[in-house]
Amino acid sequence: MENPEKETLAKELEEMRDKLLRSAADYDNARKRLAKEREEFVRFSQERLLRELLPILDNFERALTHAEEDKKGVAAGIQLIWKQLSEVLQSQGLKRMTTEGKPFNPDYHEAVDQVEEEGPEIVVKEITPGYTLHDRVLRPAKVKIRVHSHAKEKHSQEKEEEIT
Repeated sequence: MENPEKETLAKELEEMRDKLLRSAADYDNARKRLAKEREEFVRFSQERLLRELLPILDNFERALTHAEEDKKGVAAGIQLIWKQLSEVLQSQGLKRMTTEGKPFNPDYHEAVDQVEEEGPEIVVKEITPGYTLHDRVLRPAKVKIRVHSHAKEKHSQEKEEEIT
């Protein structure tokens, strides 16, 4: 009696081992397929954006071709191309930040210049625009800010302390 039971158990064990090996192989194949799909997705994820930018590139080429013939029309053409490019980028989630007159925020602004005046610390001039992509800062705006004269002195003292 013991032999048939052992044979049955051995057969079941062998079947379970085969199922386990097949499952491991299936899992490994799925993992490899997913990695390949992810790599391909990343590689071609910009395809849609680039397809939308190609007509703009064509328009720039046409504008350059006709630049010598019609100098007045070039400015109007460039303005239309800029508008077309802005619309494509906005459709992809890009948004230009408004900065002038807003309180200085280091998460959204990079102060590259300052002016000493009375009043709150705000952005007085935008040097380079900042952009967000789906509400995440893609590039902070480079700005000129208003600071109090005592704030500037305090900042220069902190810089001296950092150096020493």
